Amino acid sequence: MAETSSEALPPPAHKHHKGGGAKFLFVVLIILALIAFVVYHFSVINRMKFFLVPEGGKLHVKRGVLFLAGSEEYVPENKDEAWLYQPIDLPLDFGAQQKEFSDRAELKQEFASILIRQTQQLIFSPDDEKYSKGKGYLKRLDQLGMKPEHVKLIMALNADVDYIEAKRAYLGVEKTLEHALKKFRQAETYGTGRFADAPDWIGKVEGLLQTIRTTKAGALPVPLEPGPRPAPGADFRPEIPPVAPPVAPPVAPPVAPPVAPPKQPKGGI
Repeated sequence: MAETSSEALPPPAHKHHKGGGAKFLFVVLIILALIAFVVYHFSVINRMKFFLVPEGGKLHVKRGVLFLAGSEEYVPENKDEAWLYQPIDLPLDFGAQQKEFSDRAELKQEFASILIRQTQQLIFSPDDEKYSKGKGYLKRLDQLGMKPEHVKLIMALNADVDYIEAKRAYLGVEKTLEHALKKFRQAETYGTGRFADAPDWIGKVEGLLQTIRTTKAGALPVPLEPGPRPAPGADFRPEIPPVAPPVAPPVAPPVAPPVAPPKQPKGGI
């Protein structure tokens, strides 16, 4: 059978546009560059963020990493400040979700508020471990640098700690004196007699203890009148009132001897 004219003709050749592959590759590179720019841009934004993260019963201060998401423990550029941002006990009212901050100043204010609340609970605890932890938090607050309202609270907390420390020192003196009194009595009872002034020391310590216990009971001793205070750096010596010289007793005027009356001549005139 004879071939038809359509079957005899070769298939039409496809026209290739010159430079089509290069344009496609260029578009792909542009898209990849835009994607890289967006990823880098959001990575930088994440790097600038700070976080308070509850983790393992502690509250951690973290900073974002240079990626789309994620964070790591915050280490300041000044290594001397690293201890200020160490993990603290997780507050009961914090919750289970992390908090995010756009810069370090915002983080510091929130972290300071949490430290103040924690310190207020810890320094008034009778437990020595909690009290010491509260003092450590207060020391951090002194170094963080706060808003004016925070500064007033921190000053008040420092004053409260001063009171507690002074009272503990006072009570510590009583315990020290009780210990000393016990030792002096043992020395007096069982000693060799080498120290003959042990009874004198016992009397002194007992007197001091009696004053302390009387004061604790509310019967305060009458305070002495305050004397003059020296100027700063001056060699102060208390003024001693002058002593009047002794007055000599009055001397009686000398008594003249009695004058004998003139003798009368014998016989008349």
